[in-house]
Amino acid sequence: MSKRTHLLVVIGLFFIQTINAQFPQDGTYQHILPPNTPAIPGYGQTIIDNSVPTPIEITRITEVQNYTDPNGDPQVWYPMHEYSKTQVWNADQTRYKVASWKVYNASTYVEERVLSSVYPSYWSNTDPDIIWSFRVDGTIKKYNVSTDVTQVVATIPGYEFVKLGPGEGNIDKNDHYVALVGKKANLDLDVIVFDLQTNQITQTLTFTNGWGNGTDYAPQFIDWVSVSQSGDYVVVLWSNPYNITNNWYTDQNNMQHYGVEVYDRVTMQFQNRIIDDGGHGDLGYAVDGDEVYVQFAVGESGVYMQKLNGTGNTQIVTEPDYDFFATGHVSCRNINRPGWAYITQTKASSTGQIIAVKLDDTNTVEHFGHHFSSDNSYDKAPMAVASPNGDKVCFKSDFGTAPNDNDVAYDFIASIDNTASVNEGQLDTLNIYPNPTKDFVTIKGKANTIYTIYDYTGKLIFSKKANTTNTTIDLSELNSGVYYVKATLNDTTSFSKLIKE
Repeated sequence: MSKRTHLLVVIGLFFIQTINAQFPQDGTYQHILPPNTPAIPGYGQTIIDNSVPTPIEITRITEVQNYTDPNGDPQVWYPMHEYSKTQVWNADQTRYKVASWKVYNASTYVEERVLSSVYPSYWSNTDPDIIWSFRVDGTIKKYNVSTDVTQVVATIPGYEFVKLGPGEGNIDKNDHYVALVGKKANLDLDVIVFDLQTNQITQTLTFTNGWGNGTDYAPQFIDWVSVSQSGDYVVVLWSNPYNITNNWYTDQNNMQHYGVEVYDRVTMQFQNRIIDDGGHGDLGYAVDGDEVYVQFAVGESGVYMQKLNGTGNTQIVTEPDYDFFATGHVSCRNINRPGWAYITQTKASSTGQIIAVKLDDTNTVEHFGHHFSSDNSYDKAPMAVASPNGDKVCFKSDFGTAPNDNDVAYDFIASIDNTASVNEGQLDTLNIYPNPTKDFVTIKGKANTIYTIYDYTGKLIFSKKANTTNTTIDLSELNSGVYYVKATLNDTTSFSKLIKE
């Protein structure tokens, strides 16, 4: 990127609101089968899914990694994000991380850091520089991306293993509380509430023999434990099905546990069981401000939200085609956009869509396009995770390129096609050639026109006032992808899309 790019940092507010409008149009759910699978885009390149009501840009953000193992043998690895409930972006969405491996710049896709000592890793919800790590040995680490400094903030003693979740838990939205599970040598399981601001344990709830016959890292009876987004509740999803009563966990007080249970975080007293059969879901906020658990229904088609205070159970999507009977994932990691959940329909036969669902009874959805994955393995399962602002999602896919190779998949980002938020009469009114281009581009227009170029996030890349009718711009140092050119002459403004190969 040229030096002149860094000298120009002011972006017009009107343009950002116009060119970077964030969400697809609201509407009712539509059964939209995937179109013919397009060719898989290259690293940093974008394709458009025009089959949904608002066109969606899909950009590839990972590449295959070739390496040599300790035995000297060549290996191939396809790095991807972990899960639909593990945030990919940092708090201000300027960076993203791939698994607990590397951190990248979210605008340029350029690597910034290698995460060598913070596995598993979780972005802070409040500080864009901070990554938290909760180690199985009870160590809690705090890593600063900008300074590349890791700090051990606490160590929880007395457990064979300590896990966040395990696997599906999260920190509250204020980076205050986290709920961990600890395995004791006698197979007791402790739910541990930890205060990240004071670095102290505030509550411990013991389930005698609660680890049971589980693996070292996963208990027999509990699927996961997490604090809610507010931090007011601790939620437990029990592993055993409601209809198999002889497999329910019975605690030391002879209480049977199953389904999804809610506890008061301050006292760890049982509050209520919000649903008997717990399926895959995530914790978020309804439109009315109540905290909810959003999940695929068990044994039927539909997506429901259950209020954590026990006052309501609402079907949030009504559809006639049983699209939600199939497998899928839920993400409520859009903590800056409460009132919505993001749903992945895994199977192409169930449309293979990613949608945002409004958490009320209006049946309002937004279509974020198709994932185009063959979904023939766990690694290929899309598992879309919403960004903090909810304006984009990250998902996995092979674009059908390797249905018989379980390892092949890449990460992609889906967001609205930015040209959809610009008046169609303003698009393609500029004479730009060649377009697409690999290096230089020429804009033919009028003298004294100001040309500005922005990336897909609305970030200013280049600005210049033309003294002649033909203006040539060097784009050779830009990453491949979609850009937007704005031309301003007196009170007239026009836009065009520019593709850098």
